[in-house]
Amino acid sequence: MTPRERQVLHLVAEGHMTSEIAGLLEISVKTVEVHRANLMRKLGARNQTDLVRYALRQELRSSSRRSRD
Repeated sequence: MTPRERQVLHLVAEGHMTSEIAGLLEISVKTVEVHRANLMRKLGARNQTDLVRYALRQELRSSSRRSRD
């Protein structure tokens, strides 16, 4: 996953719409859609809900690692 794809995934998980993500990252709506499609392909996600679930699982893993340190 590229750094930009991570940014898009994070914003998707926060509930931002495609147009909002485009504005926040200063990229086109089409570029956001391409990043989302690439994420879905790479992660084997069938829909946006799967992307959000993945992002939440990753965040939970990260936060549990941080609390152990």
